[in-house]
Amino acid sequence: MKKTKFWALCALMLLIAGMVFMGCKKKEEARAKVDLSSLTLEQLIEGAKKEGHIESVGMPDDWADWGSSWKALNEKYGLTHFDTDMSSAEEVQIFKAEADSPTKDIGDVGHAYGKVAIAEDVVQGFKPSTWDSIPDWAKDPEGRWILSYTGTMAWAVNTNLTGGKVPTTWKELKEGDYIVSVGNVVGGASSQAMVIGAAIAYGGGLDNVQPGIEYFKDLARAGRITGAYAGEALARGEIEISANYYDYSCLGWRESINARGTDVRIEVVIPQDGAITTGYCLIFNKTAPHPYATALAIEYLLSDEGQIDRARGFARPIRDVQLPPDVQARMLDSSLYKNAVAISDPDALAAACKEVARLWEEEVIPLMN
Repeated sequence: MKKTKFWALCALMLLIAGMVFMGCKKKEEARAKVDLSSLTLEQLIEGAKKEGHIESVGMPDDWADWGSSWKALNEKYGLTHFDTDMSSAEEVQIFKAEADSPTKDIGDVGHAYGKVAIAEDVVQGFKPSTWDSIPDWAKDPEGRWILSYTGTMAWAVNTNLTGGKVPTTWKELKEGDYIVSVGNVVGGASSQAMVIGAAIAYGGGLDNVQPGIEYFKDLARAGRITGAYAGEALARGEIEISANYYDYSCLGWRESINARGTDVRIEVVIPQDGAITTGYCLIFNKTAPHPYATALAIEYLLSDEGQIDRARGFARPIRDVQLPPDVQARMLDSSLYKNAVAISDPDALAAACKEVARLWEEEVIPLMN
């Protein structure tokens, strides 16, 4: 009798597992049958309103002013939103880890990680109506990643802690006694771009990142590296120089922190001997639970209105859009960018970032306190 019950229970469990599997398969097949790029805006809106929600990773409100875009999508279409902040590598991995039971829809990753997402087979293609106005170098031909803005590596300097001194080159930074925040170099695209910038300053580049690694090994030996993240830590006066963020983040911090009226004063610097300009790209989860809302969000983010949102957050829109005078006036003077190296080859950037991550883990981390 016990054996009969046992086998009956096994059969029931197999039946349930089969039903779950078929249910997931049907959902995946249903997604695959819908060519979202071929739908009209009205059809996307209709589908998105039914879904009513979108989940992002690595797109917090205070990064390049994503907050304005999420607010606009809520006001226009009633979409609620939730973000989980992550590094580029973590974004790709959560898409992969949750493939059978997805919770995330869209991510924003460093240019180099668009190819990584394709290699991991975790993204689907979508081409917004503004597709033709996006430069070819800034998009995957199938729309599996699309740059929506660019930024240039910058430093946020807390002059209250540096005694008013503001280094403008990697050489000056090294000659001082500043404590430098580097963030997550193993998995963060912006921190990896920081190392590439230092490499350029000392004769290297995308094809030779070792000079940048050597630079930070020297700082590590001197106890001058911290992995602390900026933002509120910068506002609290806990970080002297944050070297691992783009100009738009640093400028946002300068605006908000300096307005608080505390002793903390932030200056923003583009290192004149080694800074790269690169972009971040939108990636659309292959198994997104809210595909219509995701497609609609991408449509908005690459519209004129969405691109101006990025500029309000101090980022440079990927499309050539006319910026309102008040937005244009808040940007840093263009002369500060004259020595920045623009990166348009995602393969070369991906290879360089991979090498930076490997060497940092092997050679720099063991030297850090």
